[in-house]
Amino acid sequence: MSDPFLLGAVYGLLIAVLSYKLRFLTASGAAAAFILAVLIYGVGEWQWTVPILTFFVLSSLLSKVGKRRKASFEHVFEKSDVRDAGQVLANGGVATLLAVASITFPQYEFYTSYLGALAAVTADTWGTELGLLARGSVTSIVTCRPVPPGTSGGVSTEGLVAGVGGAMAIALSGYVWYADVRTAFWIVVAGVLGSFVDSLAGTLVQARYRCVMCGKLTERRTHCSEVAEQTGGHGWVTNDVVNWVCSLTGALVVWATTIM
Repeated sequence: MSDPFLLGAVYGLLIAVLSYKLRFLTASGAAAAFILAVLIYGVGEWQWTVPILTFFVLSSLLSKVGKRRKASFEHVFEKSDVRDAGQVLANGGVATLLAVASITFPQYEFYTSYLGALAAVTADTWGTELGLLARGSVTSIVTCRPVPPGTSGGVSTEGLVAGVGGAMAIALSGYVWYADVRTAFWIVVAGVLGSFVDSLAGTLVQARYRCVMCGKLTERRTHCSEVAEQTGGHGWVTNDVVNWVCSLTGALVVWATTIM
């Protein structure tokens, strides 16, 4: 079995089924992950697959840590920790497009920008997952005032450290294939900047709602089985849209360093 796309289909199916069984992904999320796996492994085999696997496996495991504490924030977030197709594509879509572009335009270098895209979503995910477990203060990235944990655009010291760690994990996961300390540094920077842009977008433009029944602030359009009142942002800017922007930012930051 030498065809990388066929091997990608085999590996992708295994990952999709296992992830669905472990409740890392919904059925739609598993289907999306399968498609991404076929494309990414088919394009670049393990060089391109190891980094996105690093993101997916470690982030999925982190999402299951501290379930009892995180349960108190479920009303805030638009989606649960069991990722659907929208979340899979939002986190891996830009990276997959860059992988496909690498064979469509072989004269250009896309790999490090690919890592930048993954570093951004990993930094954002780790910052959120581990930040929710921290007991320290949370500050709005826009107003610099204290906000409740789980608030869009809220940052904490623990979350920032976790975000840097996530970006470093991606930089290291692909290091053997680019082997340049300066590039590794910029991949980490891209990851952190991408997560900051995510926080800014979450505060400034992502749709925010208030439940008309219980009065809680949330990212969900419906809460307590009722349509929630929009209190800010734009209705079409969902958390998935913000994650696309986060990923694209990471890719663009690394790309910018290659032309400097």
